[in-house]
Amino acid sequence: MRILHTSDWHLGKRLFKLDRSPEHELFLEWLIKTLIEKDIDLLLIAGDIFDTPTPPHQSLETFYNFLHRVSIETKTETMIIAGNHDSGLLLEAPSKILAPHRVKVWGKLSPNTEDHWIRIQSIELCAIPFFRSYELLPQGEGDALAALKKYLTKERTSPQLLMLHHLAGVFEAAGSEQVIGLSGVESIPSEILKAFDYVALGHIHKPQKIGPMSFYSGSPIPLRFSEILGKSVVLIEENQGNLSSEILPLPVFRNLFIVKTNEKNYQSDINKLVKTSDLKPMVEIQIELSSPKVGLIDDIKELLDKKEMELLSFLPLYQDGEKKERKSEKLFELSPIELFEEFYAAKFPEAEQIPDDLKEDFKALLDKVKHASHSP
Repeated sequence: MRILHTSDWHLGKRLFKLDRSPEHELFLEWLIKTLIEKDIDLLLIAGDIFDTPTPPHQSLETFYNFLHRVSIETKTETMIIAGNHDSGLLLEAPSKILAPHRVKVWGKLSPNTEDHWIRIQSIELCAIPFFRSYELLPQGEGDALAALKKYLTKERTSPQLLMLHHLAGVFEAAGSEQVIGLSGVESIPSEILKAFDYVALGHIHKPQKIGPMSFYSGSPIPLRFSEILGKSVVLIEENQGNLSSEILPLPVFRNLFIVKTNEKNYQSDINKLVKTSDLKPMVEIQIELSSPKVGLIDDIKELLDKKEMELLSFLPLYQDGEKKERKSEKLFELSPIELFEEFYAAKFPEAEQIPDDLKEDFKALLDKVKHASHSP
C-alpha cells in the first residue's frame, strides 16, 4: 500500500497583491500526475485546505475539480481533515456526495471517538481535525490531554496511522502560521505519537521530521518570502505491516527572491538572480540607504523587468535601529540558536558575543529537549 501525505494548501491565499492560484493549479496538476505515477492508494490532506473559513468561489471550484479528477483519473482514496483556517462544517457539507468518489472528510470533532477511526485496506487511520477545548471538554472541566488520548487509543489489529492538524513535539515554525493555542492542548507530547506507525501532521508550514515516523509535510508553496526553502510531500509505503517513508521534493512553481543589498550594489545583486520557474518570479528588495533616493524604485523595476521578474515588496532600511527592529519582527524565521544570540545581545549589550561554553551548554539543552520523553 502506498500513501501520500500533504497539508496546508491555503487555497485562496494572496501575498500582498499577488494571486497564488496559478501556483496552486500547477501544484495540483503535479499532485494528480504523482498519484498516477507513484501508484498511490491513499492521499492524506492534513488540514488548512483553504486560507479562510469563507474561501473565494474560485478556490472552492479548484478544490472540488481536483477531487473529481482524483476520483476519475486515479484509484486513490482521499482522506481530509479540517485545519484551523478551514470551516469544518463547510468541508463536511458535501460528505454524502463525496463518499461515492472515495473521499472522506472530518470537519469537526465528534463526541463518538469511533467516528474518527477508519480501516483502509491494510491500515487503520485515526483522523483528528483541528479542535478547540470546548469540543474535548464540553462540560468545561477536566484534562484536555486525557480527553484527547481517548480519541487516539484503539486496540491494534494492523498498522495505525494518525492524521492531525495541531502543534506536536518539538518543531520549527516557518513564520506564516497562526500558532495561538485555542485547543486546551498547546502541543501534543512526542511520547503519545510513538504509539502510531506514522503520524501525518498539518499546521506547520516548514517540512520537517519531528519523530522516527512523524512528519509535518509543510505547505506546497512558500506562503511568504521567508519560506523560500524547499517544499515537499511525504510518500509512505506499507509492506507486510512495516512502514517506510520517503520525501518527495516539489517543483518550484514560482521563484520568490529576497535581495538584501545597498545603494552601491543593488544593480549587481539584482543581476545575479536566475529564474528557474515557469511563472514570473516575485522579488522583495531589502536595501540599506543613507537617505531616500529619487527614482530608485523605478530603476529597480526596470532592472527586474529585463530579467522577466517583478518587484512585489520594497523595504528601505535607513539606519541600524530600523534593521534591528525588523529582525525582532521576524522571530519565527530564526533558529533556536539565533534566538538565543538575540536574547543574549539584548541582555548583555556590552558583550561582543556569547561565551563558547555557554553556547555549547545551550546546544546540549536543545538536544536534550528534542530527545526527551514526555510523561503522559
